[in-house]
Formats: sequence, structure tokens, C-alpha cells
Amino acid sequence: MKKIALSALLACSLFAAGEMYTHTVKPVYLDASSTKVIGKLLPTNAVKILETTDNRVKIAVRGYQNPAVGNVVYFSNSERIIAIAFAKTAHPEIKLIKKGKDGAWDEVEAVAYTDKDGFSGDLKGLFAKGETLYKEGCGVCHGLHESTHYKANQWPALMKSMMSRTAISKEDEWLVIQFLQKHSGDVNIDKR
Repeated sequence: MKKIALSALLACSLFAAGEMYTHTVKPVYLDASSTKVIGKLLPTNAVKILETTDNRVKIAVRGYQNPAVGNVVYFSNSERIIAIAFAKTAHPEIKLIKKGKDGAWDEVEAVAYTDKDGFSGDLKGLFAKGETLYKEGCGVCHGLHESTHYKANQWPALMKSMMSRTAISKEDEWLVIQFLQKHSGDVNIDKR
């Protein structure tokens, strides 16, 4: 009984610790009990755990929303690095934090639910895994491009066209893409 209580306490403290990240694409739901998937949370995007139920967590994801694309929250203002995307027919809770001016996108916070497993507080470790998969999977056929060689908006199409020729699993595909986008020539998270 003490082990169970200790494990529960550890899990609660982990979720309360601040920003958490996932290494895989996670399904997103409108509420804690729904079985209908309304969207996807992409890896390496910060989420705040607001509450935990039996097998779900209520999350908040901050990012940017292009006024022309109301169902997607992006990691940054102007690059198409998806943080969380919803079906066009879904009506998730998206709060306006700051209105964009002079062509800048709106800063927003999306609230949704996802499965509570698969979160980590180790963003650097997730990026290291993405980088290793990229180097090992893509360096077999040709010399590797530095992540800064392409812009964030160029990496997804490039990687999608090559992914089937690599040993990178479907589960890890978006981890690699997010690593490359967030370390691209126009974003480079390490220099922020």
C-alpha cells in the first residue's frame, strides 16, 4: 500500500512540476471521458497539466494561431511548426492571450484532454533522441544536412518524402521532424 501511495505521489509531483512534453503524437479529446479523437498533440511541445483523472490529463498548450487557420496552434509566430491540431468540426477551448498586430499571429492557449501516459520533463533528452534518429536513419544514403540548412516550413515535406527509405519508425517520425523544425535555420530553439 505504501508503494502505491508513493507512486501516486511521485506521479502527481511530476505532473505538477511545470512543463511536460511527449515523444509521440498523442490523441486529443474534448473531455475526460470521450472516446472521440478531436485532434493530435505533436511531440516536444510544452503542455501544462491542469488536472488528472483515471487515465486522462487535462492539458493547456500555449502557442500561436494564424487567424486564417483556427483549428491549429503553432509553436511559434509565423513558422508552421504544429503544437496541437484539431479537426475542423471540433470546438475546443482556445483562449486568446494576446491579439497579434501588423500580421503577427494571435498568442493563444488551447485546453484539451489526452492520455496521461508518455509525458516527460526532459525536453533535451527528447531532442537528443530525435537528433540520433535523424543521424542514424538519414545518414545511411547520403551526407546529412545540418538542421539549420533548411527553414522550419521546409523540413516536414522533405522528411515525409524520405521517411519510407529510413528505419525511423512511424511512432518516431514526428519526433524527428519536430527536432529538425525547432533547430532549423529560421527558428533554432537553442539560440532563443
